[in-house]
Amino acid sequence: MENFNGYFLKEKKLFLENINYETVKSDKKALMRLGCRDTVVAQLIADRGVKVIFNRRLAFEPEALFTLSVSFGVFLRFDPSRIGEVNWQEVNIVNEFTKANPAIMSELNARTTLLVSQITSSAGGVPIVTGNPHEPKPAVQ
Repeated sequence: MENFNGYFLKEKKLFLENINYETVKSDKKALMRLGCRDTVVAQLIADRGVKVIFNRRLAFEPEALFTLSVSFGVFLRFDPSRIGEVNWQEVNIVNEFTKANPAIMSELNARTTLLVSQITSSAGGVPIVTGNPHEPKPAVQ
């Protein structure tokens, strides 16, 4: 899609969508592996706009200690002068949004990363700092 952002007003509202932290009881002394999975979903809100949610989920394998899910979102309001120009049911909104808005994706990721580290250090442990797969990797010399 050409000029995805042109169909929306310039103001974008970022917000905290959800946090879910659950402790997991486990008697196993097995080696644990922490998994981190990011997902992005979009929801069309009738003729008002689009809500895009970035979610990061952390869980151990085998299941132990805790599971954590943090979601931040952004709401894009349609430009009233352009409503009806696009059939949004046929558009891969997540793909178009992520291509057209790397700065917003980085902002959602940064906010999520900060909350994950704050929550995981709240019991006095070392914070878990997750990376940002949306930012370019530094060049190796």
